[in-house]
Amino acid sequence: MEVAISDDALPVVKESLEKEILLLRAKIRLAEKEIAVFEDRYNMPSSRFCIKFENGDLGDSQDFFEWWGLLRGLETLKTQLDQAQSVISNW
Repeated sequence: MEVAISDDALPVVKESLEKEILLLRAKIRLAEKEIAVFEDRYNMPSSRFCIKFENGDLGDSQDFFEWWGLLRGLETLKTQLDQAQSVISNW
């Protein structure tokens, strides 16, 4: 999708996107740290956890739902970061 931005507004939009990129990176680091805690606690990589959780092999522990939510949220954050970086790189 093409969006027309006036030349005088371009620096403001670019600066806003750069700030958003920094924020997204910080959120990603935080989510990764929280995920690592679960991986350590349950001595299981997230890739194996997802398979077991989605197959119903782990039960209904609140920890497992939180871990799964963090992983889904991390995917979303990474997608948003990729999109924002793509916009910046095209300028």
